[in-house]
Amino acid sequence: MKPVYKYILWTIFLVTFVSRLYFAFQTEGYSDDSAYYIIREVEHIKETGLPLYNDELSFSGRTYLSAPLYHYILAFFDYIIPYSFKIIPNLFASILIFIVFFIAIEISKKNVASLFTAFISGFVPIFFGKTVNSISVYSLVIPLTFFMMLCLLKINNDKRFILYFIISSFALALTHASAFLIMLALLVYLIFIKIEDFTASKAEFELILFSTLLITWIQFLLYKNAFLTHGVSLIWQNIPKVLLSAYFVELDLLKAIYVIGLVPFIFGIYIIYHSIFREKKKYVYLLISFIVIILLLLWLRLVELDKGLIFLGILLTLMFSYFLRRFLLFLERTRVSAYKNYFIFGFVIVFIISSVIPSFILASSEIELSFSDEELKALTWLRENTEDDSVILASAQEGNIITNVAKKKNVLDTNFLLINNIDQRIKDVKIIFLTVLQTEAISLLNKYNVDYIYFSERAKEEYRIDKISYIDDICFDLIYDKGIEIYEVKCRLEEQ
Repeated sequence: MKPVYKYILWTIFLVTFVSRLYFAFQTEGYSDDSAYYIIREVEHIKETGLPLYNDELSFSGRTYLSAPLYHYILAFFDYIIPYSFKIIPNLFASILIFIVFFIAIEISKKNVASLFTAFISGFVPIFFGKTVNSISVYSLVIPLTFFMMLCLLKINNDKRFILYFIISSFALALTHASAFLIMLALLVYLIFIKIEDFTASKAEFELILFSTLLITWIQFLLYKNAFLTHGVSLIWQNIPKVLLSAYFVELDLLKAIYVIGLVPFIFGIYIIYHSIFREKKKYVYLLISFIVIILLLLWLRLVELDKGLIFLGILLTLMFSYFLRRFLLFLERTRVSAYKNYFIFGFVIVFIISSVIPSFILASSEIELSFSDEELKALTWLRENTEDDSVILASAQEGNIITNVAKKKNVLDTNFLLINNIDQRIKDVKIIFLTVLQTEAISLLNKYNVDYIYFSERAKEEYRIDKISYIDDICFDLIYDKGIEIYEVKCRLEEQ
C-alpha cells in the first residue's frame, strides 16, 4: 500500500476516534444503565482478581453469569489510563476502520474503494450512537467478529491467519454470547459453498467446524446454570414478558435506512441481489451468510433490534465496497472516466449527509440520555447519608446506578438472568409506583424490605406519573428534594 493511502487511513481513524471522544466527554455520566454494572464488574476484578459472581446489592442479593474477557481488558487499561471507560471502548470501536479496510481490499482490490468503505464504517449511525457513551461490549464484539471474517478471507494466502482466527474465536466466545451468531453464520456459509459449488479449502472447513465446537463448549461452560434454570427462555435472557416488546421490536424499514446509512443500505442491497442472481462471488456469500442469519434472528425476535442493525450496518457497508469497485471499473471504460473524482466527491457528500450527520444526531441523543450531575449528586448523597445495608426502590433502568454510585441494595435492575419470579417482581414495583392504596404499597415495600424510595424524572417518565399518590407525612419522610425525591419508608404492616 502506498504511503499516501496509509496516511489517509490513519486520518480516517483519528477523525473517527476524536469524534467519538468529543461526544463521550460531554458528560460525566453514561447513557446506558448497564454501563454502571460493567464498572462494578471491573472494580471487583481490580480488587479481587475475579469476576463478580455473587452480588449482595443487585436484587438485594443474586448470582451473576457473564463472559468476563471484556471486563478483564477494561480492568487492565483502568490501571494505566485515566478515563479508560470513556477512551478504551471508543478506541476498540474505531479500530474497526482498519479491519474493514483490509476486508474491503480482499473484496474490491481497490485502495480508493477500500478507503471510502473504511470511512463509512466509522460512521454507521447505529454503531456510532449506541457505543459512543455506554461502555458497550459491542465496541469489542464488532471488531472481533469482523477480524474473524478477515482471517477467513486470508487463510489461504497467509497461514498465520489460521492462528489469528483460532485466537479470535476463543476471545469472542469469552466476550459475549453473540458468538453464537457468528457460529450460525459460518455454518450457513458452508451450506452456501456446497449449494453454489464454490471451492472450499480444507483449512476453511476445519476452522469453521473447530470454531463452532469451541464457541459451543465455552458458552455451555459459562451459561450452563442459566440454561438449567430458564430452559429455552434463556434465549430471551429471562427478560420479563411485559418488557419483551421493548427489547425485541419489529424491524422498521425507514428506521433501518436512517440508522444504517442511505449509501451502504441501498448499494449493499443491490450487491446482494446482483450476487445471488447474476455474478456469484464466494467472498460476497460470506457476507450474505451473516446477513441471512441476522435477518432471520430479527424476524424471529431472537436478537435485539439495535444489536442486529449494528451488524447489518457494517455488513452492508462492506457490500458497498464491492459496488464501488464495479462502479469505478465501469467509469474507466466510459468517456466520463476523467470525471471519476467528481463522482467520488458526490458519494462523499451524500455519505456525510446520510451517515455522518445522523451519527452525530444519534450520539447527541444518547448524550442527552446520560445520567445527569443532578442524579449523580442525589445518589452520592444517598451513599453518604443512609445505612450500608439499605434497600432502595427505583425503576429498573436505575438499578445498576443505585448499586454502583450509591453502593446500596436495589429491588430491581436490568440484569434479569438467574432471577426467579422476575415477572412478579416487575409487576410489584409497578404497583408500588402507581397504586393509590397506601396499605397495598406498604405491604409490597415490606415484602422487599425497602428502606428508601428513589423517585426521579426517569421513574416519572416510565410510569407516567408526577407524584406517588399515597405518600404522606406519617409513613414517609421526604429526606432529599433537589430535583430527585428520596423518601424514607417508616411504616410496616404487622402480620396478624
